[in-house]
Amino acid sequence: MIIISDTTALSELAKIGKLELLYGVFGTVVIPEEVYQEITTGNHPAVTAVKSAKWLKVNSVNNTNSIKKLELETGLDTGESSAIILAEELNADQLLIDEKAGRKVALSRGLSIIGLVGVIILAKEKKLIINVKNVLDSLIIQGTRISPKLYNYALILAQENQE
Repeated sequence: MIIISDTTALSELAKIGKLELLYGVFGTVVIPEEVYQEITTGNHPAVTAVKSAKWLKVNSVNNTNSIKKLELETGLDTGESSAIILAEELNADQLLIDEKAGRKVALSRGLSIIGLVGVIILAKEKKLIINVKNVLDSLIIQGTRISPKLYNYALILAQENQE
């Protein structure tokens, strides 16, 4: 199974010390070189976690011109564009992407997508976490934007309905 990720899931999970959930859910996760460069530059909490995650595989996009073309056509950033192009090149099973515009473009190109909240629900199903609510709350405290509608829907799917 080939899973490609853009920057967001790596970044947000690293902020709460839960990057390893991706490994628990998917095993190997592939990221484009552009995403690796983006997330390992500066003093972001994900720098150390990503560099030490042996289960993360960094791949180069074969046709780098297609990244720039997609950026120009859609307004997506380099991380999202490179993840979409790499997912196409590798015929990925799923693309892990959260931004609404990126998801829309990926779906229009026939890619199967999953978001960070979906990963967290799968993590509970695989018994990697006790509950979804605590992880979502930790993400929100660290500044991750999760709409109330998505938050509530995730709790329903995870059978953690609030009374």
